[in-house]
Amino acid sequence: VALGPLYTVAGYSPVTNVISELAAQGTPGNYIMSAGFVVLGLSLVVDGLRPWRAVHLPFMAFGFFFGGAGLFGHRPIDPELPYTLWVDAVHSALATLAGIALTAGFVGQGFQPSLLRWRVTAFTLAALCVLLPLLMLSFPPYQGLIQRFMYLCVFFWLWEFYPTRARAYPSTRS
Repeated sequence: VALGPLYTVAGYSPVTNVISELAAQGTPGNYIMSAGFVVLGLSLVVDGLRPWRAVHLPFMAFGFFFGGAGLFGHRPIDPELPYTLWVDAVHSALATLAGIALTAGFVGQGFQPSLLRWRVTAFTLAALCVLLPLLMLSFPPYQGLIQRFMYLCVFFWLWEFYPTRARAYPSTRS
């Protein structure tokens, strides 16, 4: 993601353009970001299996849908370039399902009987997963920046807490 502007089409802006546009159909180097989506998605699924807990399921679904979105390219940034409409539609559907699964995972974490700060963090992340995409729609010139902020928050949580510290009470009380 950080190096994307170096290998993609001229005019790509991390402030305006979303991350999926790095893997857009007909975009130079799109296979790099596509592979990133797939590898990260599969990693989340595999990590959720060790140790298996039902509380990991929404995050595993997020990984599955996120990785799947990487297999289907977004429409190109340049509206003049040809692309396959159904591939873009599948990408959008998988990205939406990924967002729903992730939000459900954070809501589930928020309802676990744990420390107050843990529940507040989980509900805050769930709220961000709903509010920030709405901000992206409301402020298209800043959608790339907003999305990157959202992913920074989400991926920090996943890096720090998933799967071993994802709460599933009472069996994993620590």
